[in-house]
Amino acid sequence: MALVSRRSTRSESTSISKEEHPEGAYLTKLFFRWLVTLEGDQDINDGKGYISIPNVSNYIFFLGGRFRTVKGAKPLWLGVLFVILCPMVLFSIFETHKLWHTRNGYKVLVILFYYFWAITLASFIRTATSDPGVLPRNIHLGQLRNNYQIPQEYYNLITLPTHSSVSKDITIKYCQSCRIWRPPRSSHCSTCNVCVMVHDHHCIWVNNCIGKRNYRFFLVFLLSAVISSIILLANCAIHIARESGGPGHYPVAILLLCYAGLTLWYPAILFTYHVFMAGTQQTTREFLKGIGSKKNPVFHRVTKEQNIFDKGSFLNNLGYLMLKPRGPSFVSARKQHEAGDWRFMDLSPAHSFEKIQEI
Repeated sequence: MALVSRRSTRSESTSISKEEHPEGAYLTKLFFRWLVTLEGDQDINDGKGYISIPNVSNYIFFLGGRFRTVKGAKPLWLGVLFVILCPMVLFSIFETHKLWHTRNGYKVLVILFYYFWAITLASFIRTATSDPGVLPRNIHLGQLRNNYQIPQEYYNLITLPTHSSVSKDITIKYCQSCRIWRPPRSSHCSTCNVCVMVHDHHCIWVNNCIGKRNYRFFLVFLLSAVISSIILLANCAIHIARESGGPGHYPVAILLLCYAGLTLWYPAILFTYHVFMAGTQQTTREFLKGIGSKKNPVFHRVTKEQNIFDKGSFLNNLGYLMLKPRGPSFVSARKQHEAGDWRFMDLSPAHSFEKIQEI
């Protein structure tokens, strides 16, 4: 009855909204909501997921849920985007013509640079703006008579046994924020305010979590960034070596050479670390928990731990990561949902059905 009442309340509020505002103003409001969704709106809280997900997360959606980012965080991803775009613009304006039409370069290297640069940009956008594997909220709620207070047994950890060759057990924990029993290897991200499947870490450079559904894009982004920097370095080095004039004839080539040399190392180190993580079937969270440290895991030696998820070899683990299906999006930003869907309702610890009806 409470759920039906809630749905009817939402339907009435939506119809009232349409009656109070002219049709043109209402459609304009929907268009701007489609263009950029900064936060939820109780007047139009049913419909597509991108309208309602901001009610229970820190996500901002663009173009009808096709792209997302996290509000309230430092916009470091804009700096990364600038670092990706700037050298391509300079290379296109000052270097491409010289390398293509003279003996100062090789056409194949120019083509390869643009190819891997395009992969770098595309994989960065996929990593930063796609669903990392967000889990739905409010699946395992408390009882009504206790005003949704979490039962005492929910504070316990559930340990699942594994086969005899693996000494470590699988632990399942209840998330008090999302009100669900998290699947194995899932974790809650306080920055995004969501639980993510196979959560590796929240990356400040892409302003998104790295999880089950975007980990492979993250690895492709790092690898293509390294390769494009190497090719850029090769193009500029060949140009400088073959140029007959002094440094004043190729200042941009020198600038790009320094850029490629400086920006090559960080993604290379990060890619190497994550390859070893993926090859040993460990997430960053599991690795940090195993070594008992919260410091930067890149500076720790990666060791292979006993793991029930291990596929038997380094290459099998990498192949499984890159070739396995991404899996469905459990909280899709572009799918339709009915009014009163509990997955998109923000329930505080003391909430009850009666209080929701009074809103």
